Amino acid sequence: MPETTTKFERRGSEEYKKIAEVCNKIINKIPGNAALFFPSYDLRDKVYKDFYSLCKRKMIIEKQNLSKEEKEEILEEFKRGKDKGAILLAVSTGNFGEGIDLPGDFLKGVVIVGLPLERPDLETKELIEYYEERYGKGFDYGYIFPAITKCLQNAGRCIRTETDRGVIIFLDERFAWENYLRCLPADMDFKISKMYEDRIGRFFIAKNTNNLSK
Repeated sequence: MPETTTKFERRGSEEYKKIAEVCNKIINKIPGNAALFFPSYDLRDKVYKDFYSLCKRKMIIEKQNLSKEEKEEILEEFKRGKDKGAILLAVSTGNFGEGIDLPGDFLKGVVIVGLPLERPDLETKELIEYYEERYGKGFDYGYIFPAITKCLQNAGRCIRTETDRGVIIFLDERFAWENYLRCLPADMDFKISKMYEDRIGRFFIAKNTNNLSK
């Protein structure tokens, strides 16, 4: 969805508010639990300030460095909210970005807010140079691919079995850029659209119709 971005030079109160508004419109079209994954805790918290006043659903906020027991408690609380629809606000590289199972009706939608790119520090630059010398695609292998991999791991929380159905939203204008778009799996049914409310609504109407006809 080319509506917003978490690109560093665009970050600010205006963009955070816009992200919050778009996220709220998305989850209002998802009849059940949804998870929002952000690039960092800091950015998540800044968007949350606006999102809190908009969202009318139960919100569960991931904290850093959770114990195994705390993580399980949050997941159970999230599962219990499926009938009214709870919202998990998490971080791409955090406790819930990978390795959790929420099959069936426990998760109906995932929104990946922005790209979890590494900071362009000395270590990242050296990695890019290494891949450039070795494969000739340093920027792809050292910078873009790791971020896309994290996004796909986040997306995978929504579809855990062959019968699972849900929506996955990549919310950042950069996902529509060729250098990022070509890094996504070729078999992914990826649609670029600003008509997200209509598309999400029609998806769940069709899903419910199919369930009733079985």
